[in-house]
Amino acid sequence: MRRTTLTFRLSDPAIQRDLLHEFALHQDVIVAGIISSGHPTITVETRDAPDALWDVRATVGMFDDLAEEVDH
Repeated sequence: MRRTTLTFRLSDPAIQRDLLHEFALHQDVIVAGIISSGHPTITVETRDAPDALWDVRATVGMFDDLAEEVDH
């Protein structure tokens, strides 16, 4: 199955830490945390399927209302 990577700019480093921990509990995702342009950022690689993409976006939204999905 095809895979895709979503990238999110987060509002706080503590949220980045919490999301890295949360996604470590998810199956079939690869997550990395970086600092990009001075902002905490995560990239999440997952299946390229609507339910998987929705799950990633919903999880990020539960942790950070101010998160922004960015193009890479």
